[in-house]
Amino acid sequence: MLDKYDPSTYNHQYAKINGIRMHYVDENKSSSKALLLIHGWPDLWIGWREQIAFLAELGYRVIVPSLRGFGETDGPADPAEYGFGTISNDLVGLLDHLEIPTVTVIGHDWGGAVTWRFGQFYPNRVRALASFCTPYTAPAKQDVTLEQIVQVLPNFKYQLYLNTPEAEKDINENVGKFFRRIFRPVTDMAGQPMIDPKTGKLAEGRPDRPRSEKVPEKVMDYYIEWYTKQGARGGLNWYKQTHNNFVQCKDLDPIIRKPSMMVIAELDKALPPSMATKMPDFIPGVKMHFVAGSGHWILWEKPDECNKFLKDFLAEVDPITSNKLNAEPFYFQYKRFGSEYDCWVANEQV
Repeated sequence: MLDKYDPSTYNHQYAKINGIRMHYVDENKSSSKALLLIHGWPDLWIGWREQIAFLAELGYRVIVPSLRGFGETDGPADPAEYGFGTISNDLVGLLDHLEIPTVTVIGHDWGGAVTWRFGQFYPNRVRALASFCTPYTAPAKQDVTLEQIVQVLPNFKYQLYLNTPEAEKDINENVGKFFRRIFRPVTDMAGQPMIDPKTGKLAEGRPDRPRSEKVPEKVMDYYIEWYTKQGARGGLNWYKQTHNNFVQCKDLDPIIRKPSMMVIAELDKALPPSMATKMPDFIPGVKMHFVAGSGHWILWEKPDECNKFLKDFLAEVDPITSNKLNAEPFYFQYKRFGSEYDCWVANEQV
């Protein structure tokens, strides 16, 4: 039986995808309504622990991969083997492996950015899109450096440190301390910024903190186990992608024409609400929600609010019925490993 706070009770699966071994959790496989949940940094799939069982109980198939560089998925050491285009190819490869033509994609943190880009790279594979905390931004039209981005968005200054070898060493030598400090609700972060203003470090030389009660012991142990085994390099490579992402994404259509939802956390220091103000200009009809009193870890800081938004959004864009849709058959095409398959669908998606 699935215990949302015990990672060992989930349905863990593995597949060779896009040249790497990918790990993913796959719950409620019998449902034809598939959701793809995408985590961020320094998170792992278990960051969705408050949503996975909830969504499966609603009747959805819930697929939660460990992204390239994280946890049980391979993490190439070379930053050139990352970028939004590469990650999107990983995800579409996973859908092909599972023979799933279309999904609703839901992301948080880097996973939110991946969600928007996946919807642009593979719009024919997407039913709807949703992001927690991470606003949509149009692909850059000129190649800029992270330093230039930080000049415009000083809230991203921490990313300069995450680009350094010192950050990797800092995390690898203090894994438990790092996670006990960073995984805390915003109400418990007062006076404790992510990076020490005096030393410039994440964990090294800082006092240890007790585990937050919001992060169960088995969950914390799982993070520590897999960051100890994998190391921090793969996840930190995501912060070295400014040029790669420009090259891979510059020709994408900046307008997203899919049903979409954005959930904003009032007290998110990394991704403040002001960053989302122009989203309706690029995503017509996007549903915008605001969660008061929440910090960046909104998925488990405010799970009831998050789950209600998801339930209502999914009921509108991809409702669960009796597995018999009262609709005329429709026709679609999808690509699987480079070949096209033509399919008639009379009821639900296959």
